Amino acid sequence: MPSSLLGQPDPDAQRPFTDPAQVPGLYADRRRVDRRSNALLNAKIHGLHVGETAADLLTFAILPAMQDSVSAPVVADIGCGNGRPTRALLTRFPHARFLAVDASAAMLAQARAHLAPHQTRANDPMYLQADFHDLPLADQAVDVATAFFCLYHSGRPGHVVDEISRVLKPTGMALMISKSADSYQELDQLMVDTGLDTDATRRRSLYAAASGEDLPNLAAASLNVVLVLRDPHVFRFRDARHLADYLVTIPKYQLGDLRGDPAALAAELRRRRGDGPTTATSTITYVLAC
Repeated sequence: MPSSLLGQPDPDAQRPFTDPAQVPGLYADRRRVDRRSNALLNAKIHGLHVGETAADLLTFAILPAMQDSVSAPVVADIGCGNGRPTRALLTRFPHARFLAVDASAAMLAQARAHLAPHQTRANDPMYLQADFHDLPLADQAVDVATAFFCLYHSGRPGHVVDEISRVLKPTGMALMISKSADSYQELDQLMVDTGLDTDATRRRSLYAAASGEDLPNLAAASLNVVLVLRDPHVFRFRDARHLADYLVTIPKYQLGDLRGDPAALAAELRRRRGDGPTTATSTITYVLAC
């Protein structure tokens, strides 16, 4: 039975995306990460492609650097995760030098797998396992720094932006991307309405530490903001099993024995609210700064 129904809420559920004791575990299990990302990708019915949009925005930073420099421009993808957005950049800018930076060894391994088919000897990425609060890079070392969907994993996101500013060249450009604080709030309400987690709507947003609403101000404290783009996304989970594949990966939900069993959660969802589709929304914010 879900722990919330037993009256035993988990106090750490308020900060699973910023707690240093919890965040590594969220990305250590490849099956969990694949289940989460695949469920979202398959549910998306509206919104720009994040990797392609990032590449479009960075064209104005990378192409001039390629023309003005005697060496290939350096692109540091900070918090690269499984490498999917990095792959879009690598494909668009095959002559740039890429640094894939992440705190998780498991994520870097996935990034290697995603990038391998798209890399060449000239742009073979360097993989760095590092804390983004203390980047192992020299001052003014990179032409472009990206931070996609990772700043909300920091309890001190402003410090991470300071680090990004430190490693950027004077002519460099940074692109940061985050989700709105109200992302997927429809799923929070569904958890309450079905009784699966009656406290879901009262818990802090997973993205609150560096939400899309806050990102421009966070960036402006250390950098000059050039552009802010907000893009609404819509996701449609086709049935209970598709939805359960995503719900079991959300750390704020208290699902008890259902946590690791999407099939059992799907059965419970069908019993409580049927097998119809479910729609959820999120607004993606892009901040380009120098």
